Amino acid sequence: MAALITVLLLGRSDQAVAAGSPEDPAAHRLAERYAPVVRLQEDSSSCADSEQFQPTDVEAVLGDQQVALRGPWRPPDLVKPQPEGKDLGLGFPGHFLDFPGDPLRPGCDYAEWSARINATHPATVYAHVASDPGFPGKLTLEYWFFYVFNDYNNTHEGDWESIRLVFEAATPAAALTTSPTAVGFSQHGGAERARWDDAKLEIVDGTHPVVYPAAGSHANKFGRRLYLGRGSEGLGCDDTTNPGPELRPRVAYVPMADYVQQYPWLAFEGRWGERQRSFFDGPTGPNMKDSWTTPIQDAETTWRDDSTTVPAGTLLGPSSTDAFCTAVATGSNLVRETLDRIWLLGLLLAALVVLIWFAASRTRWSDADPLPARKRRAWGQAVSAALRLFRARPGLFAGFAAAFVVLSLVTIVLARVQMARRDAPADLAAPTESAPGFWASLVALAVTLLTIATYFALLAAVTATLDQLDRGVPVTAALMVRQVVSDWRPLTRAAVQYVVVIAALTIFVATIPLAVYYAVSRAFAVPIVVAERCSGGPALRRSRMLVRGRWWRTAVPLAIIIGLGLAAGPVAGISLLLGTDLSPTLINVVSSLLFALAMPVAAAAVAYLYFDRAASMPESPGSGEMPDAGRTYSRDGDGRVEQDLPSVRSDS
Repeated sequence: MAALITVLLLGRSDQAVAAGSPEDPAAHRLAERYAPVVRLQEDSSSCADSEQFQPTDVEAVLGDQQVALRGPWRPPDLVKPQPEGKDLGLGFPGHFLDFPGDPLRPGCDYAEWSARINATHPATVYAHVASDPGFPGKLTLEYWFFYVFNDYNNTHEGDWESIRLVFEAATPAAALTTSPTAVGFSQHGGAERARWDDAKLEIVDGTHPVVYPAAGSHANKFGRRLYLGRGSEGLGCDDTTNPGPELRPRVAYVPMADYVQQYPWLAFEGRWGERQRSFFDGPTGPNMKDSWTTPIQDAETTWRDDSTTVPAGTLLGPSSTDAFCTAVATGSNLVRETLDRIWLLGLLLAALVVLIWFAASRTRWSDADPLPARKRRAWGQAVSAALRLFRARPGLFAGFAAAFVVLSLVTIVLARVQMARRDAPADLAAPTESAPGFWASLVALAVTLLTIATYFALLAAVTATLDQLDRGVPVTAALMVRQVVSDWRPLTRAAVQYVVVIAALTIFVATIPLAVYYAVSRAFAVPIVVAERCSGGPALRRSRMLVRGRWWRTAVPLAIIIGLGLAAGPVAGISLLLGTDLSPTLINVVSSLLFALAMPVAAAAVAYLYFDRAASMPESPGSGEMPDAGRTYSRDGDGRVEQDLPSVRSDS
């Protein structure tokens, strides 16, 4: 019955409408005067070398052979193929426009379709001047942008965004004699305001506000930044750090009264995109928003004063904000891929729970005395022993954590250099305008290498600490750092060969499994250099011997231990981001401190794993040993540790 009524409605002839408002000429001039300048993003994707979507002329969408009007009932739900504007003028609440593609698995379908229909139509914004009955003496000018697809975390067909200017004027003619008092940029579920003379608002030629639509989401931003979304700011990260050239869309003026005569599609009460569950649903049009009829009241209730920006660089370790951006994007992709296959999502979650339970139940956690270090341990005992050692010697581990402060300072300096080369703060991986990607990639590489070097130095220092404690020698963080410095040559050889081989093997997809195998089998090279007084090459071979036949039993504990060490700070940071209103800078500080404390514990657990493996195979490689180096293990091969351990070589 609903389908029959819809067909009958479509058969009705167009009704006559009244003439436009006498205020339209002044309102039209006002709309042209303040037409926005748009800076779309140039971030490349698998489908295009720049932003895939632009503000689109609605007439390019309506009447297209790949668009359909569908009803709210179960298939067959087709109401009309190739609907035109006049077809939508009947309202159709509960209906929706269906574009070519699957919003849950978009691929390049929408990008290719957008490129085709926009090739013959200029970029367009729709300008609407309106007053608010509750606020006499004020007027708003709102520009509406339509994108055919939202390629953000919540992918969906259709995307309406807007910017709104507020005037202390009762009529458009009066507004022409003054300047706006405020402007608001739509951003997901809310908007951000600025005064017309606010420093964050860019204005071209005195009257044209500059808009930075974020990559994918098209949330309108005031500048080139990486924005963190929580609540009305969306959930995830909006990136405007790589804007393209100025785009000046054509202004399509919407009459103040009887606008349906010129734009009948503005009477459409359905959704401009395929119906989907949750936030993957297509949006409603401008005429269904509160700002269309009560723009001032809407601004009073939904506009906020600022947005949360991500600080440039990180302090220590993985940034909580970066982890938050990645986690939200990954989680959204998982939900999107399983939204129409709930059984698959349940299966994945169940498999994750079983995997965690299996890994935890297949090890021992008790009887984990931290000393002596040289004895057999399950990997759970290695973790427990590392935690107990940390509790017993907090000052020592705090000294090791201080090593990451040096890394933090270097990272901050590099971030400042990056910001000096570019006007807008962004993450260290953001490209510069003068040399896209090169300088930022160089900085990111330097930070990565510094982080790896710091981890290796920390692992060496912790191993030296356990080695000395086994000998009954008093230790301090400073003494252990001095010992690591004295062994810098063999440590550097082992670390450089380890990193270079892994990097070379990851160049090609086919050799990535070999890179993983190599990374695990040589993971104990640094502890071997310190504890067994080997040079780089023999230490790598010795590590391979220790792991041989126990690769999986080594790989899984290493992944868990190092993963927990890396994740401790970001997980806490994400929790603070979602559960508090603390600033991202403060949250990153807290996250970095947790990371600095967690990594020495993780390094100690890795060292305990090494001592466990070495206790079952005490024979040293025999070549490349350092002169005057006492052996840590007996040569008889029975796994017994020598009781009379000689002291290590002095620093003199």
